Amino acid sequence: MVNLGKNQTRKRFFDLLLMSAVLVGWVGMARASASDGAAAKEKAKKPAAKAAAKSTAKRHAAPAQTSFRPTEGANRDPFKLPPPPEEVSGNQNEILGPLPPGSRGLIIEQLKLEGIVLLGKNNPKMIAVLANPANRAYFLHVNDPLYNGVITKITPDSVYFNEDVKDAEGKTTSHEVIKKLAPASGEKK
Repeated sequence: MVNLGKNQTRKRFFDLLLMSAVLVGWVGMARASASDGAAAKEKAKKPAAKAAAKSTAKRHAAPAQTSFRPTEGANRDPFKLPPPPEEVSGNQNEILGPLPPGSRGLIIEQLKLEGIVLLGKNNPKMIAVLANPANRAYFLHVNDPLYNGVITKITPDSVYFNEDVKDAEGKTTSHEVIKKLAPASGEKK
């Protein structure tokens, strides 16, 4: 008998375990296909009269409920942004449906400016810290798109947005919105 090392013994054990799992799966599939074949043969043995009676009963019975099948557009690509939600016809700026995830789902009028971060001394870059109604913070830069606009400029005390609004006729117009940083408690305006 050959003396195997510890690693070789383990490898052979796992190889045997894998082969037995494959064999059990193969046998299970063979049994399932055999039982499917037996069921098909049993179905074929039924007399034609019973089949005709069943088909007549089915025609006169109440319609059967169908199972849910997703529509063609239900399985969307998870790596593409969903289309913006539909808008209600009465109020053109009211939102119907869920908003897109992340910063693309932020509505400018609902945002609160929490702070501004200054990065770098030689080449200053500013980041706006904005909070949504759920009090979730977002760190946004210039040219970051939002649901109904884009950030155009960030200064040490305010953030400028270019907001798109639909009027009553359905035309989209843009205007500038400025959100100023509120003074800290005890600080003069």
